[in-house]
Amino acid sequence: MPISLNKKIVVSVISDIVTDQRVQKECNTFRKMGYDVLLIGRKSKNTFLLNELNYKIIRFPNLFRRGPLMYLVFNMQLFFYLLFKKADVLWANDLDTLLPNFVISRLKRVRLVYDCREYFTLSVYKKLSRKIWELLERFLFPRLKNVITVNNSIKQVYEDKYKVPITVIRNVPYRVETNKADEEVIIPPGKKILIIQGNGINENRGAEEAVLTMQFLPEIFNLYFIGKGTILHKLKQMVLDLNLSDKVTFIDVLPYNEMMKYTRQSFLGLIFEKIHFTDQHMFALPNKLFDYMHAGIPVLSSKAVEIKLIIEKYQTGDFIDGFDPRAIAEKIMDIAKNNELYNFWKQNTRLASEELNWQNEERILINFMQHLK
Repeated sequence: MPISLNKKIVVSVISDIVTDQRVQKECNTFRKMGYDVLLIGRKSKNTFLLNELNYKIIRFPNLFRRGPLMYLVFNMQLFFYLLFKKADVLWANDLDTLLPNFVISRLKRVRLVYDCREYFTLSVYKKLSRKIWELLERFLFPRLKNVITVNNSIKQVYEDKYKVPITVIRNVPYRVETNKADEEVIIPPGKKILIIQGNGINENRGAEEAVLTMQFLPEIFNLYFIGKGTILHKLKQMVLDLNLSDKVTFIDVLPYNEMMKYTRQSFLGLIFEKIHFTDQHMFALPNKLFDYMHAGIPVLSSKAVEIKLIIEKYQTGDFIDGFDPRAIAEKIMDIAKNNELYNFWKQNTRLASEELNWQNEERILINFMQHLK
């Protein structure tokens, strides 16, 4: 692997640096390649892991937590910072950091990489906001030369739309051997934990239906939400209204390794993308799918295209046919009764994790970086 001595790469992302596993893995790979890495993000209350990252970090303060003003402020901060910062490569994560990176790359004739991590415009629900992002995307995307994305469905959509070649680099975890026997037991004894984790506990991802499902499951089942999202307040109110406080637990954002302790001791990982809503959910391939597999727990999911392909290929779980809470509860009960099938899925998660890991995926990233245009 050629070493890029004295080469500087500036990576920008608007999400929370300390919980964004993909950007952390990418930066680690750049360091391995010999790049001098600077990661730029937005300041948040989370500070764990910052001292453990082996590259430079800048987090811009922002008075606005979300909405148009948050994006405007961050992009202005990013533009003026990049204007006076030397770099050999600029790396923009998602459409909400692309414009300042693109302008600076043209002004300074610096190579630019766009990491298109989701079907971004369909994640914007307000019509006017979506229209603005769509106009920006239509202007910028055809002018890009180095683009990666997270799965083949999104790759196909954008290649068909903009005729720009795209490389797929999936957001899979590092392969790490753990001794579960040595781990402290943090799940209540005798409970079967259903888990939904990550930073995307948002609208149209079935979180409400997961809460409603708990009404129809016996006391042995508990539901854990670990992470953050836009509907947590709504979910907590639902739990109170339905008197489910003893069956649903909310845990704030944790360092990845701490979160995975809960995941490894869970019964099922849930992914309830509402695929009828938009193609964004149809084409979703969330990090938690791979996290569940690396934790050794089977998955119960809706039939989003990319998720379905992975689960069926490696035979690591089952699917719901709709979002009726009673039907979901019946499916979970059926899984709990079929120990032979459950253990078969559980065994297959190990086989899947031996293939679907960052040690393998970063080889694609390294090859991509060696052929930038």
